[in-house]
Amino acid sequence: MINDQLTLFLDYLAYNRRLSPNTCAAYARDLNQYKAWLEREKLSFAEVRANDARLYVYELGDRQYAKTTVARKLSAIRAWYDYLARTGVISENPWQDMTAPKASKHLPVTITEAEMAKFLDQIRQDTSPLGLRDAAIFECLYGSGLRVSELVALNLGDIQKAAAFPILKVTGKGRKERMVPIGRQSMAAFTAYIDKGRPALVKDPEEAALFLNFLGKRLTRRGVNYLLDEYIKKGALKFRVSPHAFRHSFATHLLDHGGDLRMIQDLLGHESLSTTQIYTKVSAQRLRDVYLQAHPRAHEK
Repeated sequence: MINDQLTLFLDYLAYNRRLSPNTCAAYARDLNQYKAWLEREKLSFAEVRANDARLYVYELGDRQYAKTTVARKLSAIRAWYDYLARTGVISENPWQDMTAPKASKHLPVTITEAEMAKFLDQIRQDTSPLGLRDAAIFECLYGSGLRVSELVALNLGDIQKAAAFPILKVTGKGRKERMVPIGRQSMAAFTAYIDKGRPALVKDPEEAALFLNFLGKRLTRRGVNYLLDEYIKKGALKFRVSPHAFRHSFATHLLDHGGDLRMIQDLLGHESLSTTQIYTKVSAQRLRDVYLQAHPRAHEK
C-alpha cells in the first residue's frame, strides 16, 4: 500500500502542483529513504506518531547530514503526510509540528564586476561553434539572471525580438513563465551563436533546443557545470564557483547600481520578496569592505 500512496503523491506533485522533474526526483529519493527506515522499524506509514518522527530526525542527525539536507528531507515527508491527511488516508499529520534544525545562513557567492568582465572577454576570444555557444551561455546567465535549469530548457522560439527590446520567455519553477530582457552584449552573443555556431552543432533540423552539446542534443545542467569548471581550470576565474554565482552576481550588481528590489524579484522569478532581500545584505557587505579599504578614518594606521 505504501508504494501506491507514494506513486499517487509523486504524480500529484508532477501533474497537479507542476513541480519540476528535479524537485520530484528529490522528493522521491527522500521518501524512499524514509520508506526504507519504516520497513527497518517495522512501522506502517499510518502508524507513525510524533515520537517516531523525532526518532527519525535524530537518526538523520547521527548520519551527519547537512542541516539544509535534513530540512529538505523533512519538508518532503511533511508534504507527503499533508497530502495523506487531505485525501483522508490518515486522520492527522504526525509531522506537522516537526521542525528542522536551523541552517546557517550564508551570503550568496558573487563575482565582482571586474572579474566578470575579464571572464566574459576571455570566453569571447574563441570563435569556434562551441566557443560561440559558451559565450552566449555565460552572457545569458549573467545578463538575464537565469537558473541553469531555465537556461538549458530554452528553445529557439523563446528569444523574442518583436518587442521594443529583445526578451527571453523563461519557464521557471512550477512551470511559471516570465519575460526577462536581453541585454545588448547578451543579444550580440546570441546572434553570433545562432548564425554561426548552432548550425555547425545541430544534427536534427527539428531540434528545438537553443543550446546544444557537441552531439547536437540539448545541453544539460551537468554539461554547463563541466564547461564552467574547465574555464576556471584555464584561469578564466581565480576561484571556483558554480553557475548559480552568475545569477547571484546579476542580482547584486543590479542592486549596486540602484535597481529596485521588486523589479529584481520579478526578473529572478522569486515568489517571495524575502528571498530576494538576501542580495541587499551582499551589497551592504561589499559597501562595508570598500569603506574599510578606502576611507582614511576606517581603520587605525
